[in-house]
Amino acid sequence: MNNSRYALGDKQVDDIRLKDLAKRSRYGGIFYLFAFLAAIFSSATAREHLDIISVFSVFFISLQIYRLVLFFKVFSSHEIDYPFYFSRYAFIYNSSAIVWVSGSAWLFYINPTIDLAVTINVMAAAGISIGGITVLAPSYSTMRSYWFLVCWPFALAAGVFLNEPENWVVVGLILAYGLFIFVTGKQQHRAYWQALNDNLTLSEQAEELEKAKIAAELAGQAKADFLSAMTHEIRTPMNGVLGMAQLLAMGDLNEKQRQQVTVINNAGRTLMHIINNILDYSKINAEQLELENIPFSSRNIVNEVMLLIAPQFDKKPINLTCTVDDIPEFVQGDPYRLHQILYNLVGNAFKFTNEGEISISVFAKNSDVENTVMLSFVIRDSGIGIAPEEQQHIFEQFYQVSHFNPNIRGTGLGLSITQRLVELMGGVISVESEVGVGSTFTIVIPFALIVQKAALKSPEKLVIKPNVESDLHILLVEDNKVNQMISEQFFFKLGCSVDLAETGLVALEKFIGSEHYDVIFMDCNMPELDGFSASVAIRQIEKSKGLNQTPIVALTAHVEDGVKRKCLDSGMNAFISKPFLFEDLENMINKVRNGEGL
Repeated sequence: MNNSRYALGDKQVDDIRLKDLAKRSRYGGIFYLFAFLAAIFSSATAREHLDIISVFSVFFISLQIYRLVLFFKVFSSHEIDYPFYFSRYAFIYNSSAIVWVSGSAWLFYINPTIDLAVTINVMAAAGISIGGITVLAPSYSTMRSYWFLVCWPFALAAGVFLNEPENWVVVGLILAYGLFIFVTGKQQHRAYWQALNDNLTLSEQAEELEKAKIAAELAGQAKADFLSAMTHEIRTPMNGVLGMAQLLAMGDLNEKQRQQVTVINNAGRTLMHIINNILDYSKINAEQLELENIPFSSRNIVNEVMLLIAPQFDKKPINLTCTVDDIPEFVQGDPYRLHQILYNLVGNAFKFTNEGEISISVFAKNSDVENTVMLSFVIRDSGIGIAPEEQQHIFEQFYQVSHFNPNIRGTGLGLSITQRLVELMGGVISVESEVGVGSTFTIVIPFALIVQKAALKSPEKLVIKPNVESDLHILLVEDNKVNQMISEQFFFKLGCSVDLAETGLVALEKFIGSEHYDVIFMDCNMPELDGFSASVAIRQIEKSKGLNQTPIVALTAHVEDGVKRKCLDSGMNAFISKPFLFEDLENMINKVRNGEGL
């Protein structure tokens, strides 16, 4: 029978077939022996010929031992000669059929009357044939020869040795049953190969899907790594562009020059906002965005967002208000992502509001989960509003509302990223809006409740003694010449004196020297000794000499959460990402001057 329609015809298929056949047949010889002995000892005449019975029994036992030997060889051999083993199993089954039929013919010869012994023998032959057909489904040629050797000689022996006319009834039953067995065997063989082919096809598909999954994950990781590297490379020169633009804006400019510098500043900030959105979008899609789980004050987060965005409201006749109800002082979660969510929503409201009011409302709701509070943040504006048919699409990636000012454009990622962040934090976001009236965005996020004492212990903040003198002495550790110049100019304008170190090793030498520094601003990636290792070394020096810790602020173009954690783990106290603004450094300097914790 042609198996090419079902078989894949390779080594893998032969291995499966052979091992399947070995498992199915390893104990079959025992059944032959027991069936033969049951039939023989049911006949008083046969029991008298113990020598002949012994001969047949030895054959059956020998074939059973050979089955076990082949079984262990098949499963222990590393290199298998498949044709050889298939021929050995064909020999075993054909020999078993010959020995069985020979024993049956001898029984019919010495016991020609159809009695209990003959009946048992015929029934055992039926069981043996159906069992053999089932076992040999993987090999049609062996099954066909086995069926032929069991059926036809068995029928012939019954016709020749049993008494007439009952012998013809037995012959008819044997042939009819043999035909049924043969048809059944063909069907089982066909079904076996179809099932095997389906399993192998599914296995191949599963392997292909696994390979595709791994390739997709690697591609996603490569894309994320590429974007991370590119944003780092973009941030460094952008720090020069924005820094110089800010320094120019602080100079003595005429109105036209001031407008030109303002355009550079706004364009640069817009570009950085786009870069940040693309990086977050890539991380979220690659499922690489990790959330922090630390104690923080949600009230402080709202205040920080207000302070950060407040200067923009000088450009439009918009009133920014904030109302915070009775909420827990400390909760546990990710303060950085909450800050990003609120900043995105308030910034979005500002973008599409020309006049009127933008308000932030914060209140707490009970949660069904123990030791959890649901914090609701509502951002309302009196802007252009969103049409009902567009409200269901605004959280989609790259979607742009069609009816607003064409001069105001974005990536279409802001609200999509905001929604994904809210969902990652276990919350929900919704919108209500009316064209020409305004929009209301509401987010509800669960946070774990913690007691105030525990919150105050973690994360630890470095407490700084207030510096009553305005002139802080700063150690700036930075290897990039442009960043050195911009940072120095910013610090000079803030009334600070600066010592410069271009590597971590130079920073250690200056720190060990006679100079005292009020704060250290540390770049992370530098030759010879990076900022992480330099910070660890500084903390070890302070500990060994019993000195108070000097505040260390990281300055880096890397914005990944892992880098931020690495900064804190190495002993740094705060983190400023490049490109930084004058107000970023000003806020940090003011904290040091006022003795606030970093």
